[in-house]
Amino acid sequence: MSSQLIPFPLRMPEELRDRLTERARVSGRSLNAEIIGILQSGLSERQYDQTHLDIEVLAESVATKVAAKLSK
Repeated sequence: MSSQLIPFPLRMPEELRDRLTERARVSGRSLNAEIIGILQSGLSERQYDQTHLDIEVLAESVATKVAAKLSK
């Protein structure tokens, strides 16, 4: 990951900003650090979910091919 920080203006509803600001305060982080943490966590979970789905698809494919070979 690049160490260069790129500014990214973000528009969001005031209520969401208030919730994020409170969460950041409780966590002892800046609003920016809190948002980055949430995004990084979400991406990590998404990558895990995608890997898990890929394994399930592969397993189903193998099972189907094995069943087809056994039924011949």
